[in-house]
Amino acid sequence: MSLSGKKWIIQNENEGLNLMEKILFNRHINTDEKREVFFKGGLEVIHDPFLLKDMAKAIERIKQAVQNKEPIMIFGDYDIDGITATALLFGFLKKIGADVRYTLPNREEDGYGLKKYFIQRFKNEGIGLIITVDCGTSNLHEVTLANTLGMTVIVTDHHTIPEELPPAYAIINPHQKECHYPNRDICGSTIAYKLVIALSKDLMEDAERKDYLHRQLGIVALGVVGDCMPLTDENRVLVKYGLKSLMASDNLGIMALLESAGIETKKITSTTIGFQIGPRINAAGRLDRPDHALELILGNLNKAELLSQLNDLRRKIVELHLKKAIEGLREQAKIPNIIILWDAEWKAGLLGLIAGRIAEEFNRPAIIMQEKEDEFVASCRSVNDFDITQFLREEANDLFTAFGGHKMAGGFTLPGKNFESFLNRINVAAEKQINPDNFDSVLSIDCEIQPHEMTMEACDNLSHCEPFGQGNPEPMLMMKNIKILSIRPVGGQGEHLQFPIRCGEKTLPAIAFRFGKYLDKIDSNLSYDIAFNMEINEWNGNKKLQLKVVDLKQSRDLEDLRDA
Repeated sequence: MSLSGKKWIIQNENEGLNLMEKILFNRHINTDEKREVFFKGGLEVIHDPFLLKDMAKAIERIKQAVQNKEPIMIFGDYDIDGITATALLFGFLKKIGADVRYTLPNREEDGYGLKKYFIQRFKNEGIGLIITVDCGTSNLHEVTLANTLGMTVIVTDHHTIPEELPPAYAIINPHQKECHYPNRDICGSTIAYKLVIALSKDLMEDAERKDYLHRQLGIVALGVVGDCMPLTDENRVLVKYGLKSLMASDNLGIMALLESAGIETKKITSTTIGFQIGPRINAAGRLDRPDHALELILGNLNKAELLSQLNDLRRKIVELHLKKAIEGLREQAKIPNIIILWDAEWKAGLLGLIAGRIAEEFNRPAIIMQEKEDEFVASCRSVNDFDITQFLREEANDLFTAFGGHKMAGGFTLPGKNFESFLNRINVAAEKQINPDNFDSVLSIDCEIQPHEMTMEACDNLSHCEPFGQGNPEPMLMMKNIKILSIRPVGGQGEHLQFPIRCGEKTLPAIAFRFGKYLDKIDSNLSYDIAFNMEINEWNGNKKLQLKVVDLKQSRDLEDLRDA
């Protein structure tokens, strides 16, 4: 068994293929045409916005509002996808002279999606057209109220489709049955960008339009990566060119955020977005107001330092909550099939982070709730392709006052009076429908690599497969029978480990993040198999090959012998 308790699965053991061929084959890039698109595909592969159902209808209505100076309200969301989608659409409409405003809900006070009090407020402000971004598909009653009050609603969203859609003037959501858009895995910021592409066609000169659309790609990339969309099809191209836009400093607010975080603009990757930029943008909505992040993207450079401070605070609070939750679970005689935890001290903005870490730690779907005076607010995370949103919709949809999500993540608001019924239903259904043995934790490894293949050139070649993310993971490699020469805890509390390894005739440095808890389990007298990502570490102008450790297990352990 490995240190992380995962079963290792090697995807490709074909000795007739070289390292790059194995990596591409594992990603189904197995023809010349697919390789050409993967490595050289440009913006021409982006799908036509008008393939989205109701796009043409929405564009005509927005144009009408712009021409008539009709007040437009963009209603977004408090996470990175909703923030970037709002920035894209608001920024464009403002540029062409529309009477446009925006509203982002407060995660603690408002929760997700439209609320009736927002609709009434918009009516009082004289709004004629409401455009939702990254939300709205589940807002049946709120859209009905808007219609009754004489306002038009256009919904743009990518979340799952409920049994009954809201009576909006237009709904742009690739998951609709009647929608034949080729890529269903697009996020709110991509749909907002599609709107801008379609709107700008008749409202901007060609040269200006091309330049403007290119400059927005960095914002799109933040949403795509931040919302964990698969980096395949057009998503990969949007992020690839979005990273170039970010490195060209097309958005001064994001550049200020990078500077605040100490990140060099020439080294921005999808990992930079996922682990450094994204958390800072999300921190605004998690602990304060998402408007801080939106204002930064729209040009208020003074917000950069605040977002970094909020992110530091977010990290500390999450670790404290996690420690308490994990200690409590480990004291239980049996870990339930679905983990449900609640606490009045947990902030709504941090529930998803806690749920994700709990699901990862215990390899179970997790539902984490904030207990309020008369209701519970929850975030859910799943594992191994178990559809948590569909499960909750089938078992408890009638108990929620708000609900939505994806296959692997969701959220809901539960009235306090329904709490016991919810627990009973979910626990009974989980016992009947879920077998924890099906959640065996698996580490998918691309292939084994030999010590002589560990070169700077090989690492550079693999970097051409970027951007990495969902659907195109960073190549996971494995070497057998390595020796760990010495171990040094690093990090503020020794939470990471740093050590050189001996593989064949080579000695290479390795870094193992969040491996501090395994320090006492690693014996330098033993040989280990190591799963890792290969990377180039640059410091003070010097470059060297480094292993980013993902897992370790003793070479030829009992499990291996049984499988041999």
